Amino acid sequence: MYRIIQFLVGSRNWRSIGFIGDDFKDLKLGLFTDSDFAGDRSDMKSTSGVFLALYGRHSFFPLGSVSKKQGCISHSSVEAELVACNFGVRTVGIPALDQWQTILGESFAMELYQDNQATAQILTTGKAPTLRHVGRMHQVCIGWLHERVARGDMRLKDCHTNCMAADVFIKHFT
Repeated sequence: MYRIIQFLVGSRNWRSIGFIGDDFKDLKLGLFTDSDFAGDRSDMKSTSGVFLALYGRHSFFPLGSVSKKQGCISHSSVEAELVACNFGVRTVGIPALDQWQTILGESFAMELYQDNQATAQILTTGKAPTLRHVGRMHQVCIGWLHERVARGDMRLKDCHTNCMAADVFIKHFT
């Protein structure tokens, strides 16, 4: 309880700042998902971080973020990244995509940012022969994630690790 109070006192001046300087048609919806592999040392579970923003050449407006401990232990960083991506797409990405398509009245694509090359390859191909257990252990369907990327309403983008916006939601500060 003391740590929570100290965090609240220390972070009361923090602000989430957004700015829009582009036309609405030039804005993009970006979903960043990331995980830390076995970041919680007490039980070796990973944490999923999700960040959603509306951005453009002269715009950046944060729309939402989530940090959530994963339900069971992952055996690799790729597995943890797939779980985080599934969580982000399912709980943040698809509802936001539906909302913005309704607001704009036209089809709208979301950019899905991934900083793990192996995970991006799995999302692109839909094949992960060494991760057959992910569906049973984490309730993550790799085929469904691949389908979301392949259908075109979510465009997979490579994101350098230093530019991963969801990274702050998986770090443990002591």
